Amino acid sequence: MYKAVVFDFDGTIIDTEKHLFEIINKHLKYYDLQEITLGFYRQSIGGAATELHEYLEEQLGLARKQLVYDEHNQTSKDLPMIADMHDLMKYCKQRHIPMAIATSSYRKDIMPTFEQLGLASYIEVVVGREDVDEIKPNPDPYLTAVQQLNYNPANCLAIEDSVNGATAAIRAGLDVIVNTNEMTQFQDFSEMNYVGKDLTADEIISRYFEKGDK
Repeated sequence: MYKAVVFDFDGTIIDTEKHLFEIINKHLKYYDLQEITLGFYRQSIGGAATELHEYLEEQLGLARKQLVYDEHNQTSKDLPMIADMHDLMKYCKQRHIPMAIATSSYRKDIMPTFEQLGLASYIEVVVGREDVDEIKPNPDPYLTAVQQLNYNPANCLAIEDSVNGATAAIRAGLDVIVNTNEMTQFQDFSEMNYVGKDLTADEIISRYFEKGDK
């Protein structure tokens, strides 16, 4: 049985990926600018999103680009938590299994949503972009999270939705379950050594916690 669980945030706990895509194109359309494609956006998920940020800054300017992300951060708190992740958190809490979040987003940006969802009652550690030298696919976010939980990475399970995120978890020495969403389901995970993919909470619990597989 795993001793701790580390969750990605965007696209894993809450489906902010589609939400951000729609907000970006809403702003681009307002200014009669070229909207981004799904393919272009999907390449940015789970990492630094450098090309996306550069495109938005080029098209909108720095101030207007920031308005896109401000709207995203302010409205994400109205989105529901992904049900299976909520169920898994409730199970872990009942079993006193500690949990953390390792995200490539700035911690300060996700905290309004974190608080709105009541995640403080489940999550002990939140590691964001400002807490590490390098973000996903670098392992730093996961290494920092498990260090703060005071567990060996080999005893921790990661839940991710993207190639960048899963790569970071594996590089850090964690086993990873990949649960995709509409924006990440077409990413190529074929070379990835994950332990499970697109599983319900019940499947995760029965396979990795109730049977003593770890």
